Amino acid sequence: MIVRLGSGMVAGLVATLVISMFMILRLSAGIMPWYNIVEIMNLTAQNVLGTPNSIVVGWIIHFTVGTLIWGALFALLAPYLPGSSETRRGLVFGLGAWLVVMVTVFPLAGSGMFGMGFGLVAPISTLVGHIIFGLVLGSTYGWLVRR
Repeated sequence: MIVRLGSGMVAGLVATLVISMFMILRLSAGIMPWYNIVEIMNLTAQNVLGTPNSIVVGWIIHFTVGTLIWGALFALLAPYLPGSSETRRGLVFGLGAWLVVMVTVFPLAGSGMFGMGFGLVAPISTLVGHIIFGLVLGSTYGWLVRR
């Protein structure tokens, strides 16, 4: 169990690093600069926890959730998720994580259900990010547990 949880957290860290790089590249290229998921996490923390306005808080939350929460949760749920491989289970998990984010994080940040305060780009781009996250999470986890 401990090895599975550790593998899940390592896989969560790898997946979080991958989607973070995509986000940084997108923002550096000036593509949708008004849509910064780390800033949304910062706003959520401000609204829910009363944290100071700091992009560092957003990054800490981003990596904590991706690594510790999603990574460990995937390790616990992977045996029960549908799919014939860890990669496919990761995809299913990523879709579930996307749904949770759409109905919790965005409303708590003040941008409405499914982030519709940002327009249609929010749920679509967040869906793509969570699909990538899930695929990387599942394939990395699968590789780690087979070693």
